[in-house]
Amino acid sequence: MLLRPRLPALPNIRKPTGSFRLVGLAIVIGILTGLMVAIVQQFVVFAQRAMLGFAAERRVALPDHASFLRIALALACSAFLVTLLSHLIARWKTKEPIDAVEANALNGGRMGWYDATGVVIPILASVCFGASVGIEAAVTQLGAVLASRLGRRLNRPRSDLRLLVAVGAAAAIAAAYRAPIAGMLYAYELLLGTFSRRTLAPIGLGAIAAVITIWLLLGQVRPFSLETGPGTSWSDYPLAVLIGVIAAFAGIVVMLLVSAIERLLKRYLKDEILRRLSAALLLTALATRFPAVLGSGHAAIEHAVSGDIAGRHALGLLAAKGLASAASLGAGFRGGLFGASLMIGALLGQVLAWVLTLIPGAPAWSPALCAVIGMASVGASVIGSPLAMIFLVLETTGDFDATIVVAIGALTASFLTDRLFGYSFATWRFQQRGLAIEGGHDISRLEAAAIGEIIKPPKRAVMANASLEEVHRALSTAGARGTAVYAVDGTFLGLIDPRLVETIEAESVDLPVVAAELVYESGPIVTPAASLAEVLDIFRSDDRATLAVVGFEDRNKIVGCIRARDAFALASSLLDTQRREDLGVGSWK
Repeated sequence: MLLRPRLPALPNIRKPTGSFRLVGLAIVIGILTGLMVAIVQQFVVFAQRAMLGFAAERRVALPDHASFLRIALALACSAFLVTLLSHLIARWKTKEPIDAVEANALNGGRMGWYDATGVVIPILASVCFGASVGIEAAVTQLGAVLASRLGRRLNRPRSDLRLLVAVGAAAAIAAAYRAPIAGMLYAYELLLGTFSRRTLAPIGLGAIAAVITIWLLLGQVRPFSLETGPGTSWSDYPLAVLIGVIAAFAGIVVMLLVSAIERLLKRYLKDEILRRLSAALLLTALATRFPAVLGSGHAAIEHAVSGDIAGRHALGLLAAKGLASAASLGAGFRGGLFGASLMIGALLGQVLAWVLTLIPGAPAWSPALCAVIGMASVGASVIGSPLAMIFLVLETTGDFDATIVVAIGALTASFLTDRLFGYSFATWRFQQRGLAIEGGHDISRLEAAAIGEIIKPPKRAVMANASLEEVHRALSTAGARGTAVYAVDGTFLGLIDPRLVETIEAESVDLPVVAAELVYESGPIVTPAASLAEVLDIFRSDDRATLAVVGFEDRNKIVGCIRARDAFALASSLLDTQRREDLGVGSWK
């Protein structure tokens, strides 16, 4: 009898769950963010034409009708406007608005419209009038806040909120540069700090949706188009290492220069409006010789790569742009260094290509290739996202051979900046504010965890005048779950310290000891509002097995007890959950 072969059973197809809704939400965020980026970019161009008489984002030379007096007045107006906005925002709320990296690291992705208003409007008030800053921080903030608010409106959990904030930031960078892969990697490197398959679809599709949206609105025109010229050769690899080393030092110098100018101005000019006006005068003076210092400098990047800006002109513009951006940020104008770092890097590459031609017998290196290596390398040093910079060049040039050389330079610059300085520009500013943030890793989960589930009532209770024998009997049944001591009027006096009981029992002398003398020494007060991180800090600093939790208003009333083992077990569970989420292990909810 022949047996028919059994066909393998078809695998069970999972029903659509929250993961599908999350991907759909990410696509919606990408579309809305792409729309906002298009609006912001067009608004900046319109405002610059209205205020300066020309669009600084699209020019490297002044038109014939340009007036330096008008430029000076526009920058002075920006100084007054940014100062006024800063005071109004400070009166609105005392806390400073947080950006996307800080929100993901400390707030579990929770952001509000105040964070968008407090960051975006001062940036627009700076760059629209010609300050030497970029708008990337503004569009990234808009995308992140939009994503966070939508996630909170839909009651998404903490892990999803952090992911959605990363989606918003990725979509913003992708739309701004029409580079979806660069936007994705920017989110992984700065907003999440880790990669997992769970996050790939939402971030990737959100970034692609943003790019498609801005293509439909503004056409498939990139902020700049880069051509690297002929193919690469073996001599380009040591060149990339050299440029990466120099770019690392250039990036560190720019970051330190911002802080140095800030300290210098605060020391000699106490009024913040005077600090911004002094920077406005400096920018006007620099613009008389190098107009490309105004705005973010996207137009200058393309001209530097193409060779239109080269030699001594590139050297002068390099110094002027570095000083202008550092002065703008150090004086209090708002914005970022994303676009500025790309421009500085492209100019640095052109300068190095020019210098190398002066060396007898040196190979004929391509100035365009040097420019794109410098662009990615300085960007990796300042922004702290080398992979995003590498793929930004790949998506902009379409040259795979050049991308390999660019990767060598960017990775070299990133490594040296990390070893020699230890910060990107964002994390450097966090450190100056006293925040120990090194990226978007979730370092606040324990601070946000409540302790309600581990608060238990004390196992036993004794009166203050209870004898040592009664205390011993209570401890023998209560163990680490706590033995509370009460006064005659019902006031809570504390928890019995088992170590004191053991010490007294070990003595041969029979001492007349009562329960009130055997409680823990006074320590930190713990209420139900305390976080798990605070409780863990107490247990680490004070070797006790149990903590008493007292009431909010009446500190003489005990709410319950927390055992050290329960606190550390909860912390371990939360951290394990976080690791599983970071790795994408387990099902989506």
